[in-house]
Amino acid sequence: MKLTKTIARKLVFPIAMRIGIDKLLRNQAKNSILHIMYHGVVTTDSSYFSPRHITEKQFEEHLKYYKENFEIISVNESFKKVLKGEKLNKKYITISFDDGFKNNLTTALPLLKKYNIPTTFFISSICVKENEDNYLWSELISALKYFYKNESIEINNMTFTNLYCKEENIELTDFIKSLPYDKRDDVLKFLEKKYNLKTKIESLPEEVWKLLNKEELIELSKSSLVTIGSHSHRHFNLAEIDPQAAKKELHISKELLNKTLGSDINLIAYPDGSYNETVKNIAEEIGYNGQLAVKYKSSKDYTDPRIMNRHGISSTTTFDSNMLVLNMAFKKKGIN
Repeated sequence: MKLTKTIARKLVFPIAMRIGIDKLLRNQAKNSILHIMYHGVVTTDSSYFSPRHITEKQFEEHLKYYKENFEIISVNESFKKVLKGEKLNKKYITISFDDGFKNNLTTALPLLKKYNIPTTFFISSICVKENEDNYLWSELISALKYFYKNESIEINNMTFTNLYCKEENIELTDFIKSLPYDKRDDVLKFLEKKYNLKTKIESLPEEVWKLLNKEELIELSKSSLVTIGSHSHRHFNLAEIDPQAAKKELHISKELLNKTLGSDINLIAYPDGSYNETVKNIAEEIGYNGQLAVKYKSSKDYTDPRIMNRHGISSTTTFDSNMLVLNMAFKKKGIN
């Protein structure tokens, strides 16, 4: 870690929090609602494999801070407030999780119950489909990087070393995201078989990679604090595939989640924040009347009541750093 970053994290940011810079930052923003996004919560640091999960210890610090400093509402409630044009004189936040990791149930939910915090879980519905592997394609790539570091990976006449192809100037993850709907699965199946990635993943602690199964999702949904939304089916970047394929992804996910939970799923968080105007219209047509991005893709989005921005929490930095950046995010990613 660079010296400047070390000094900032260990000295500057803690001092800034102690003197109230966090409050100053959020009070300077006119926006009143901020959507906050996590992926998972683990008992033991798992950044050696993936940056998706925050530790249980830091997550509890976050929850304590949120309870002391914000009005915490559900994602559905935030859409209602905006659609009604309510005058908002407080700072509101929502908490949500993407993907549907099992640790959402086993580790995150007990803490959310402890602090009585409403939370929305956006589920990749592949987890409730029978005969499907219980992990996302992104975990395959993480396994490839973890177990085969410095090895050359040959795909489609391209050579990736440490998941990067120098000749084409592209990361393996971005290359896979750019592939058409069917070809992506072909490449992933090739990698899984050639490098025995399923066995490799399963040798790691479950809390790092495993998704909820059908029964666990039902258990999670029974909490009065929990709302379930869709995160599509197989975590495609929906703006980068054919619109009909995107429609299929969104429809399958809604159908599976509706059937599993016996309720109507009306919220969608776009995988990797990938969407466009066509995808928004398809999602609305299917019945997703609340849509969440990561970063707006068009100036039209700022005035489109169907979609809102979100702020992602880092799992690789300190509590103080996370909270300062979060309060700054009210200005750029908050909703007025």
